[in-house]
Amino acid sequence: MTAQQIATFLTYLIVGLFIVALLLFLLSIQQLRRGRKGPYWRLRRQASQRGGVMFLASVGLFAVALAMAFYSGLAALAFRGVDDFFRQGRNGLVGVVVPTPTLTPAESDTPTPEPTATATFTETPVPTDVPTETATSTLTPTFTETSTSTPTPTITPTPTETLTPSATFEQVLNLTPPVPGATARAGASIEIISASDTSAVPEAPPQDTPVLPAGLTRIYVFISYRSMNDGAVWSRVLYRDGLPVQGQAYIWGQGASGRSLFFFGNDEGYAPGEYEARLYLGDEEVSRFAFTIA
Repeated sequence: MTAQQIATFLTYLIVGLFIVALLLFLLSIQQLRRGRKGPYWRLRRQASQRGGVMFLASVGLFAVALAMAFYSGLAALAFRGVDDFFRQGRNGLVGVVVPTPTLTPAESDTPTPEPTATATFTETPVPTDVPTETATSTLTPTFTETSTSTPTPTITPTPTETLTPSATFEQVLNLTPPVPGATARAGASIEIISASDTSAVPEAPPQDTPVLPAGLTRIYVFISYRSMNDGAVWSRVLYRDGLPVQGQAYIWGQGASGRSLFFFGNDEGYAPGEYEARLYLGDEEVSRFAFTIA
């Protein structure tokens, strides 16, 4: 190994020692800080011990690297001084360049090669005529005309049967579902006196069919009753153009005789037409009253 190779190796070694010493120093600082702020005493003690060892190791490596750098520098200086001492002469010349002798080769007789005649034979190919047979096939397309007929659907009119509902008591019962109650006593009666768009009690029954304004939301019906018994089942049904449109069954609780009122309600308003209010005791109609909404 030459002196230059030794110097290069020492340079890498010293730099490596410095890097390792620096890493150990940083790790020792981290461990010492953990030894002061750790959560448990045992962990703090172990961290402090590790930090101390790493710190001493880093200081030692720093010292070794510095020493190697110092002594390798002195050795280089000493080696260079000794080398310069032996190179320097008495008259101050650093060195003498000795010319290198140049060897001149002696003349030698070189035999001259004699030319050699080479005969080359070239074979010329003879063309051969090969007959070529060309077959031509002609196809004539044939078109077949296809006629497509689309059947015309036949629409058969279906007769539509129009059902005209009839006002039966079964329809009334659908509007007035049965409720548990007693049967009205014999001779009991309820009579409609009038119908109005207001709850003001009329003084006397109207002589003609009253006309109420279209779009009203309540139809007030005034009644008189006698010989009624509480608990009896009665129903009220509103007809429009002969068909029941609104109704309900109730239990009587107004006493035996007197006058009273009730109303039919529709938030969307009642349409124009011929109306009729009917009253039932059980399954028997006892009173009706016709009026017009226009």
